[in-house]
Amino acid sequence: MNRAAWRALWQRPGARLALDLLLALLVFAAAIGPRLEIARGYDTPPQSEERLYNRYAIPWARGEGAEPRELAFPWHPLGSFTHRPPGYVLFLGSIYRLAGEENFAAVREVQAWMDASSMVLILVAGCLVFGGLLGRAVGFSAALLVARYDFLSLFVARLLSETLYLWLSLLFVVLALAALRWRRPSLSLAAAAALGLTNITRPFMVFVLPGYLLWLLLAPALPDKRRHLALALAGMLLTVGPVTLRNWQFHGRFILISTNGGYTFYKSLTEVPDLSAPEEIPSEESIDALGLGEVAEQAAFRRAALDYLRAHPADAPKIYARKLGILWDAKGGHRISHELMLTPDDEWLYPLVLVGALLGLALRPRLAWHPRLLLSGSIASQYLVSLIANAEVRYRVPIVPLLALLAAWLVWGLVDWVWRRPGADRAPARLAAAPSA
Repeated sequence: MNRAAWRALWQRPGARLALDLLLALLVFAAAIGPRLEIARGYDTPPQSEERLYNRYAIPWARGEGAEPRELAFPWHPLGSFTHRPPGYVLFLGSIYRLAGEENFAAVREVQAWMDASSMVLILVAGCLVFGGLLGRAVGFSAALLVARYDFLSLFVARLLSETLYLWLSLLFVVLALAALRWRRPSLSLAAAAALGLTNITRPFMVFVLPGYLLWLLLAPALPDKRRHLALALAGMLLTVGPVTLRNWQFHGRFILISTNGGYTFYKSLTEVPDLSAPEEIPSEESIDALGLGEVAEQAAFRRAALDYLRAHPADAPKIYARKLGILWDAKGGHRISHELMLTPDDEWLYPLVLVGALLGLALRPRLAWHPRLLLSGSIASQYLVSLIANAEVRYRVPIVPLLALLAAWLVWGLVDWVWRRPGADRAPARLAAAPSA
């Protein structure tokens, strides 16, 4: 097909919309079946952390607030818990309100549909980052790849935050990119609100909160930039602000989202097997025995970890090497909250997208640099929080879709580059470079 024929086909009314709908349906169809099968076939009672989320969600579903650790504010619209980020508990409790208390089957069903729709968001993100046929190829390939990623899809059956967190983080990326493509400040407000909800579900994109404002500031040729920035800031304040205010009401201290950061940091040290002087770290039982309140107890855990690092700085490399090893870990099964999850695809898919993404960053770095910067920053924030706090293998699972987008770009970017060589039919490349989504 020559250049004129490609252009005529692409400019035909409804052609792009029809293609987009077809791709979205194919991605959703590839994802929904396996996820519904997982959700409907899982009947193991909640384990470990799942029980904690369930325990918090029941009072919220009854309109009683959530179980307090220190002070009870049952009238507060976000409940009365500060120990964990409230996002997933509110999601879980809301389903209980609608479908019945401890209706685990309903939660799993909702999560299956939500996770399948996340695959569509991956497709849309690829379209918005690169535009044209190239963006569609990148998004479609990444979405199909992640649709079969077993380590991610298995979470739809668990009462854990992965499914909701992924959906919100991808929604943020899509809305942020759409706001710039269509020059809509209202979408920047929506994107920032989605980012805030992402962080009150799991604060692993906390560095993206200021980073998003900087990203908007760096946006090339964006009209009404001040309005985008102002509405983005408002969206963050409207979502994270009430949680921070609630924490202040309880504790009289500035706690952005939740209080358990000290304990997670402490665990990242105590689980290292070959420390120089592990006996110098106070045991968890000894700190619990002090009978401290929630904030003071977390401060004690944090202080114990920091004191050890100051006394033994030579142990820092092995501590962070262990965290990096956990984040790299890819194998055929992972035990999450005491339940073994069989993940044979993880052995090859995670290393593939991680290496592909790193190489993809170096491929034609000036092309779509600003949208790719948002993907890279979102990835970097999640890895960085894991390294600062306590790395667990499950924390890297929601990063895979973003890695897959950059890895798919490595493949299709090379194809596009070859097609652009002198003497090649350059019509598809011209279409790929078109600014339309």
